[in-house]
Amino acid sequence: MKKFLLILFVFMCVAQWLVPAKMIYDNEVVVTEGLLYKFRTQPVDPSDPFRGKYVTLSFDANAIVLPDSGDWVAGEEAFVSFGEDSLGFATPASISREEPDAPAFLKTTVNYVENYSDSPYIINFTLPFDRFYLEESKASQAEQAYWQAQRDSAQVAYGVVRIGKGQAVLTDVMINDKSIVELVKELNTTPE
Repeated sequence: MKKFLLILFVFMCVAQWLVPAKMIYDNEVVVTEGLLYKFRTQPVDPSDPFRGKYVTLSFDANAIVLPDSGDWVAGEEAFVSFGEDSLGFATPASISREEPDAPAFLKTTVNYVENYSDSPYIINFTLPFDRFYLEESKASQAEQAYWQAQRDSAQVAYGVVRIGKGQAVLTDVMINDKSIVELVKELNTTPE
């Protein structure tokens, strides 16, 4: 009995290391091999943009227009492929119930289906990369820079996302093609 408990204990210890290691490995594969997309952000309710050590982001490329509903329902699993608009920002290109034969697609969930009289159907889906994590000491300044960019129509804010086969990783938030991390570093340096 002791031998069985020892084997079970060793197995449990190994599993505790393997599960997080596999999760980290999967994300690293997406970061190194996934296709790069820029997702334009849109403002979020300013009363709670930060919760702890991350910035909450909202994106406008979370819906696709279809001529008919395709019987999509809220909560249904979906696979979305993306293209780019003329400015280089991500736009949903297709949505399907089965995994597409494409180099990059996102496995997601349908939020809801919109349809108003005499208009096409709009399938809204979840983008799972709505948080950008930062070092806690930089959070307040990053929040201020992000919200200033959202209020100023001359500034462009977007998330840099790598998408692989079903997974996505948010790698940076950019304001006018400059990393929000770099902007915070510049704010923290004092001229001598």
